[in-house]
Amino acid sequence: MNKISFVLIALALISQIQCQNEEVESDFQAYNKWRTNNRRVFLNQEEETYRQLVFFENLNQIKAHQNDTEATYTVSLNQFSDYSDEEFQEVILNKRIQRLQPDIQEEQPPKGNLRKTVNYPDSVDWRNTGALTPVQNQGQCGSCAAFGTAGVLESFHFIRFNNLVKFSEQQLLDCARQAGFDADGCDGTWQQEYFKYAIKHGIVSANSYPYVGYQTRCKDTSNLPKYFPQSFKFINRNVPDIKSAISQGPISVTIDASNWRYYRGGIFNGCSRYPELNHAVIAVGYDAQGNYIIKNSWGPYWGDKGYITVSAQNDCGILRSAIQVVS
Repeated sequence: MNKISFVLIALALISQIQCQNEEVESDFQAYNKWRTNNRRVFLNQEEETYRQLVFFENLNQIKAHQNDTEATYTVSLNQFSDYSDEEFQEVILNKRIQRLQPDIQEEQPPKGNLRKTVNYPDSVDWRNTGALTPVQNQGQCGSCAAFGTAGVLESFHFIRFNNLVKFSEQQLLDCARQAGFDADGCDGTWQQEYFKYAIKHGIVSANSYPYVGYQTRCKDTSNLPKYFPQSFKFINRNVPDIKSAISQGPISVTIDASNWRYYRGGIFNGCSRYPELNHAVIAVGYDAQGNYIIKNSWGPYWGDKGYITVSAQNDCGILRSAIQVVS
């Protein structure tokens, strides 16, 4: 090997090492900034080291997606960036929904196999009507079904009475099981259990029964003003009926959110071909291409100001368990 070749190889190796060092330094800078913004505090050095390793692994996944020129949605760091996949499933998603199959009302075809025509507009977005309260953050509690129930009742109440009231998720979380309904607090339940509770016992305002992010003892609400919905129904599992229901008001749906963790914006199409339902949310609209606009309960800094647009072709199971308040 001549001297010139040796120098060229050495320069290449030095450049590669420098690039690797710069990348590592950049990753640590990203971690320190993220940790400060998210106010992470650790019990000891071992926990901090573990969280760093999980963060860096997740950061690499985010970088890989950002480099995908064919991606239809964007991702970013957020409050879940030092959660492992297992922790995200266990802490944030609805464990009860993951374990059990819902008692879904099967669609019954009309007599003679003739289907009634269902009419609905080309697009709907309830965010622009004043029918929605601000996006909330469920925290480290699998209380998505409580948010999926209270939020739909808020919108129905607004549409019916032109009065937007923030209803109490915490009341549902604390009191439904004590009242004999099949609910497990922060371990979750199906939304219909909370709708049944609200019909029988009423739901109070969040001001009188605020959310704390964990299950507590059920408070006495006998002297508080309550709203009593009268009935709800499962929506037939097809696109026309789902769109028709959304055009009348936001609906409660159960979906597969396993891959939603880092969503930032765009049309999400990253769900499995065989979605496993594990999260309750609110469908608040759909666009002209049929993509669904979803209100989540992971705070306003997640996703698109707390919302996600889900692809009509990869809908994360949105048709499988959807509930509409009727009266």
